[in-house]
Amino acid sequence: MILATEAHSATLVVKLTQGAVDNGYISIGRNQFAFFPVDVIANDQGEADAAIELVLPTGEKVTTAVLGKFGRLQKRFGTMFKQLSVCAGDQLQLARIGSDPYRYQLTHIPNGSIMTPPTPSASQQDAPMPQLAPSPLNQILYGPPGTGKTYHTINKALAILDPVWLAEHETDRQALKTRFDELVKEGRIDFVTFHQSFSYEDFVEGLRAFTREDGSLEYRVEPGVFAQLCELAQSEFAVVQNETPAGDPFDRALQELQRRSEQAEDHLLQMKTDKGMHFKARYNPKKRTFSVFQQDNGIEGSRSSGNMKNVRHLYYTGDRGASGPSYVKGMLDYLVEYCNLPDPKHRGLAPKKPSQRKPFVLIIDEINRGNVSRIFGELITLIEPSKRAGRDEALSTTLPYSKDTFSVPDNLYLIGTMNTADRSLAGLDIALRRRFVFEEMPPRAELLDGVVIEEEGHKVDVGRLLRTLNQRIEVLLDRDHCLGHAYFMPLKAAAKPTLAQLGYIFQHQILPLLQEYFFEDWQRIAWVLNDHRKSRAEAMFLEAPKLELKTLLGDIAVGGQRQRWSINEKAFRRIEAYALTIEGDKGAQ
Repeated sequence: MILATEAHSATLVVKLTQGAVDNGYISIGRNQFAFFPVDVIANDQGEADAAIELVLPTGEKVTTAVLGKFGRLQKRFGTMFKQLSVCAGDQLQLARIGSDPYRYQLTHIPNGSIMTPPTPSASQQDAPMPQLAPSPLNQILYGPPGTGKTYHTINKALAILDPVWLAEHETDRQALKTRFDELVKEGRIDFVTFHQSFSYEDFVEGLRAFTREDGSLEYRVEPGVFAQLCELAQSEFAVVQNETPAGDPFDRALQELQRRSEQAEDHLLQMKTDKGMHFKARYNPKKRTFSVFQQDNGIEGSRSSGNMKNVRHLYYTGDRGASGPSYVKGMLDYLVEYCNLPDPKHRGLAPKKPSQRKPFVLIIDEINRGNVSRIFGELITLIEPSKRAGRDEALSTTLPYSKDTFSVPDNLYLIGTMNTADRSLAGLDIALRRRFVFEEMPPRAELLDGVVIEEEGHKVDVGRLLRTLNQRIEVLLDRDHCLGHAYFMPLKAAAKPTLAQLGYIFQHQILPLLQEYFFEDWQRIAWVLNDHRKSRAEAMFLEAPKLELKTLLGDIAVGGQRQRWSINEKAFRRIEAYALTIEGDKGAQ
């Protein structure tokens, strides 16, 4: 383990050796002890007067000390190393948080990274330090409507797929969107929206009806968006860096297999299992499957079938857990011997290190609108980081339709968005909540501070207006139903925001949303808009015409709402209506 630091500096960088990775050590050389307070250096008995707090890249906080006798941190970090897929040659940076000599941010820097995490300044003593740490495999952005959840999925995806580009163009939205679209075209990003009718069959796999040339129907097992992206990510176990999927040697071998199959009698190819049993196989290039027949029994002797996905998985990972392993291995041996597929033993096709694999991202918009438990089914366990393919506790399952063995690769990232106005976090399935990291996306009224509309002697600061409305909504309802800043961002984008623009937003977006939030409780809507504190009827968005119940309904007992309400459309075109929405006026009762 190699260390680099300067005396009294705020950072210490550790380059990990294989031994350190295997044993979970973070070694500290004796000449590096000065980086830490004296009282956290333990004696030969492992006793120290004080401890340091480390904030790990995983978000955990641990306390530990420096073992002076052994020259390493007392705490072992093997679990964290596995979780982050730390490899020999990677670096760890310990950075002092602010000026606190007992609090440090631990940052993982993969081998070859050109980014260096910044060191927090003294003024950022309690603020989390920006860090180059692996993004969570599963994350959900949640918040009220209009807070930029879908908008920020672009940044989140680029932080995973191209962090260098993100750092260089962070303020250039057009450049970020262009790079995002390029990655979509490359197949590195896929996007899906959950809804009430979205199902397991759409997401993982299911039966699809196809019309044959003769007009009859054929039902095929087709993978869903999640299974397709998992397969692409699995292929990255062996595709070299910067090589497109089209250059995958396995795909080239399948082309040769198809050519040989077309030239063979009855399209049957002679193969042999790894136990020496002979069989014939017929390859279906459209479905990427193959049928297995006994040596001498002809087509009627069909006894099994296989999927090239399992052959690919075996080739790239060496995992023999695929269905029909003997036939799968026989097909793989045929591809190596006759179809120019490089021998995995000589090409070093053991699973590539995570730092060498291309990551893939699946964005699930409105994840809480679907029945998540039903959509994910048994895969809810497989998406857990520790259960991903390539991890020590990896699990696989047999899919119900294809009977293929399926696992979720650890280079596939899931980014979900969740509208809390539809469903709060409290209503989510516990199994889902446990397997995702949640990041709140609250309304950011500060983005609108300084956006001012001024007419007729009145001035309205849009940021202050949004902040005031949301404060009232939180009191009358809850924070999950606030108004997002995105509704008002067109005002910021305009060279000179106008009252007409603000009126359109209020009348056609804000008011209908409030109607939905408060279930047509117009009294509470009027409170949010501060109409009850406006002395001039012209400035009230809602009108409550005087109503004589006896004249209207006769002599009956009236329950429920006892007042009629109407919308004052003229108020949306009056600047004072918005100015008085913030504070009211002195003439109000």
